[in-house]
Amino acid sequence: MSYKTSYKKTIFTGTLILTLSGFLARILGFYNRIFLSNLIGAKELGIYQLIFPVYMLCFSLCCHGFETGISNLTSRFFAKGQKKNAHRLVKLGCLLSFFLSIILMFFLFEGADYLSTFVLKEASAAPSLKIAALSLPFVSIKACLHGYYIGLNRSAVPAVSQIVEQITRVGSIYLLSVTIFILGADARIAAWGMVLGEGVSTFYTILAYFRTYFLENRNSLFHKNAISKKKNTKKRADTHRTEPALLPAKKLFFHFFSFSLPISINHFSLTVISSLETMLIPFMLNIFFQSYTHALETYGTLTGMALPFLFFPATIVNSLSVMLMPAISSAYDRKQHQQMEKTISASLHFCILIGIFSTFAFLIYGTILGETIFHSKEAGEYVHSFSLLCPFMYAAQTTSSILNGFGKTKQTLYHNLLGVGIRIFFILLLIPSKGIFGYLLGLLAGYSLQLLLNIYYIYRTIPFSFCTQKTILYPVITAIISGILSKKCWEIAAVSLPIPAFYILAASGCLYFFLFILLQLLREYVTTQLGQSAHIK
Repeated sequence: MSYKTSYKKTIFTGTLILTLSGFLARILGFYNRIFLSNLIGAKELGIYQLIFPVYMLCFSLCCHGFETGISNLTSRFFAKGQKKNAHRLVKLGCLLSFFLSIILMFFLFEGADYLSTFVLKEASAAPSLKIAALSLPFVSIKACLHGYYIGLNRSAVPAVSQIVEQITRVGSIYLLSVTIFILGADARIAAWGMVLGEGVSTFYTILAYFRTYFLENRNSLFHKNAISKKKNTKKRADTHRTEPALLPAKKLFFHFFSFSLPISINHFSLTVISSLETMLIPFMLNIFFQSYTHALETYGTLTGMALPFLFFPATIVNSLSVMLMPAISSAYDRKQHQQMEKTISASLHFCILIGIFSTFAFLIYGTILGETIFHSKEAGEYVHSFSLLCPFMYAAQTTSSILNGFGKTKQTLYHNLLGVGIRIFFILLLIPSKGIFGYLLGLLAGYSLQLLLNIYYIYRTIPFSFCTQKTILYPVITAIISGILSKKCWEIAAVSLPIPAFYILAASGCLYFFLFILLQLLREYVTTQLGQSAHIK
């Protein structure tokens, strides 16, 4: 009772907290992108997006592996009562990650001109790349502290930090636009917003960690004083168990790098290939359009306006993936195979359900969303076309997290690399002749292969049940019915009501959501009643 309850509660509570904060952060991010698209235009937004392949390479080296390593080891240390070792680990991770980020910051700052001119093929991206480099020391410390809280299954601090970062970013960009950049803004204003947002959210995370550290030390002191008053041998043995010996520094260092180094190498390798993919898109679009300006505008519209819509529902999947990895890892160590089977089946069903819901939502409202929110017909067309990706993207991410929970990080890397490799092949082969539609085909092929390989290896490790009718057929029927009804209501309201288009669109979206949920609950109820009737007979 206690283990199963805590297991489910850990995943559900953590996912819920991260999801709510993620939704709020993405809403703020949408406002920021709308403001930026109107302030600096599609071309400058494209230049800003262009710096991220290089920036993410540095981020993967100084942050990703450290965060995951701290997360895994913190959960293990606290399970054994080794709180001091966990805090020593955090200090070690922050110190190493910070010094590495300083080195990478100077490398990125000094090499921005060369990288922008000869790698990104856009010299005007250099100022934004130099500004973005300043955020690396902040994100390195924040990532390590977030890893500590995720390892403890306390997602509140990372969640609030995410919201603080977005609020600061949006507010600082607005203030800069009416002060320093009042005569004309470009991509640099977005980069400064990122730096200020990361700085303030890191400061908040550090304060939260010191508060946690103080409270834990105070509680530990009270506990020690209470135990010291007891004289019998059993209590002294208990006291000894509550204060395990500290690990030697070399052993702690070895444990940390045995977790973080392979993940850092894996993620860096994947980021290199993904960065190549991202940088190739505007080059291939240039061949298709015969105009680099048009190619950069299209790239900015796709990555800065259209794709964020598709990633918005992925907030739930991202949160689930973050909480799944330590939970699956813990259950795998305990050999709780039945519990893992149920968790895998439920997680896969859940993320595919969200994917189907999102696909039909964007198929029905994609064009309207782009025109209403970004005032861009092109953005709406991309949202509509790329909506088919949702189930594949969401399920691939969740299954990758499950594989990582099993400790099969190399397998996850191979599958990711194969998926990205297929996308690059389609970019080189199809974008020059078919434009952005060629990239869509590449994404579909890459995510499909990655998902199939992930499911195959998960099933080999832990066989799980999968109901096609419940997970695919019924949700598709439900989405079609809900979509048709909500779209009809939108058409009537758009003609007859003197209300701004945005509010009508929001109301129609809410109606689609509630109809979809209601029909899903109705199906569950009917299925349950039929099952009970059959059992009685």
